[in-house]
Amino acid sequence: MNNNFKFKNAKGIEYEVIFRKPNKNHYGDSCDGVCLCPDSKNPKIQINPYRTNQTQLNTAIHEFAHAFFWDKPEKDVKKFSDAMSRFLYNENKWRKSD
Repeated sequence: MNNNFKFKNAKGIEYEVIFRKPNKNHYGDSCDGVCLCPDSKNPKIQINPYRTNQTQLNTAIHEFAHAFFWDKPEKDVKKFSDAMSRFLYNENKWRKSD
């Protein structure tokens, strides 16, 4: 049974979110998440579940931003996700439920 979260971006492309460490041989050891190109056959977002809750939140925001704004530069996506995760985690104390 597949319980992974699915959503559609603004262009109607469906993504699946998977909590699994991205392949280090392809993305490197320090990769916390990845968003596949919306033109992929089955676009997915992978989030490393072995990181802190705060890092998982930041990674989720970052990769979702890529899914919705694929053409934005990495530096813009990083600035957005860092600001949003700080707001949610530090200022509002949002936490991952068990």
